[in-house]
Amino acid sequence: MRVFVIGSFVIACSVKVARLPQAGESLGGSAFLAEPGGKGFNLALAAHRLGLDVDGIFSVGEDVFSPVVRSTFARVGFSTDMLVPHAGSTGAGVAFIDPTGENCLAVCLGANLALTAEDVLDFAPRLQGSDLVAATFESPDAPIREAFALSRARGIRTLLNPSPVRALDPAILADTTILVLNAVEAAELGLGHPDRIAEARSATPAIAALLDGGLELLVVTLGVRGAVAFRPGSPPLRQPAFAVAAVDTVGAGDAFAAGLIAGLLDGRPLESVLTQAAACGALATCRFGALDAFPSARALEAFLEEPPA
Repeated sequence: MRVFVIGSFVIACSVKVARLPQAGESLGGSAFLAEPGGKGFNLALAAHRLGLDVDGIFSVGEDVFSPVVRSTFARVGFSTDMLVPHAGSTGAGVAFIDPTGENCLAVCLGANLALTAEDVLDFAPRLQGSDLVAATFESPDAPIREAFALSRARGIRTLLNPSPVRALDPAILADTTILVLNAVEAAELGLGHPDRIAEARSATPAIAALLDGGLELLVVTLGVRGAVAFRPGSPPLRQPAFAVAAVDTVGAGDAFAAGLIAGLLDGRPLESVLTQAAACGALATCRFGALDAFPSARALEAFLEEPPA
């Protein structure tokens, strides 16, 4: 099965701190890590580690980080013809990680924001040869809108992770079949308070409207409270979180989405798909940094055979 990702790439810097900083405060860090990242890259890499055939399009700057991006793609097994150069800086971000694994971060998307609909059209034959097309909101609306329109014209499923959250373009939403977002993003988009979603026995009015409008699946991740999935004509389906000692939650949502994609493309029942997605998210929190934290298919299988209590 092939996944095509409308990707984003950033140089991700992480700092371990005793607690998350307050405004105007300087804190000492106990560890520092700089590695390739970005929600689109993380999603693509996590899906690749699970055994999926991954293609995509990534906009990168023409700066000192450009050779790093190319060497990174070669190292993880991605073709460098997935890269589209644009003037300006490659994306970069900084995250602060506390002892519980909770984080706050800021990202300067740089060249990721230069990706265009015309760039996507150049990749149309590859995109339309995929089984699912995925995007996050680290890419602009125009290329996502073009990619999703091309996909739906061929009956290809689309998955949108609207993070970092912004208003949903109606045209993008109309061509989205799967929507995956966290509780904070759901609240920002008016889909319901996290507590209401977590305890819902039926879809909130806003979620019901999306499902009535053609959305096939909406999944809200709730951190330690697990996740809940909404489908047309069915009651909410809940997935508990796995109990792990979280070190770093950066990338957990991307790992969850990759596990969800892999399970859906494998044709499994949704209950099994959600369990796999939750396991991928949990495993991704067990190491500092994201690049080496995404589980392989073998590691995921071993985890699910003997999950923690």
